[in-house]
Amino acid sequence: MFVLGGREMAGALDEVREVVRAIGIEGLAGTRAPITGLLELRGTPVPVVDLRSAADPGHSGDVLVLSTTEGVLGLAVDRVVSVLGPDELQPPSAAEPRPHGLPSYVVEVRRDATARAVLVVSLPALAGLVSA
Repeated sequence: MFVLGGREMAGALDEVREVVRAIGIEGLAGTRAPITGLLELRGTPVPVVDLRSAADPGHSGDVLVLSTTEGVLGLAVDRVVSVLGPDELQPPSAAEPRPHGLPSYVVEVRRDATARAVLVVSLPALAGLVSA
């Protein structure tokens, strides 16, 4: 689970190779969205899609390092908050339809232990790599 713009979201753990602190991301002149910067990770340059907001000024953010079909990609988010098992978020009930108007990268809405809504997202779609 991670926070982006004040909203808790979750992505599939098998889409994430590792999590690192968002320190040392360099902007790249002339790059086109979705790639906005570069992070050197153990000597390897990793392109980064920076989605961080200014909502958490005391924290530099975290980078979800994804393995994609085109290579490694970093997805900078405000903060990673936890790693959950597959049963720790309650799936939506059949009686609870998907809310209208959610972005296409949202796969479903689940509930945490306190019944708060958590958006389950496709990380590649959130990064702008694929359409959901």
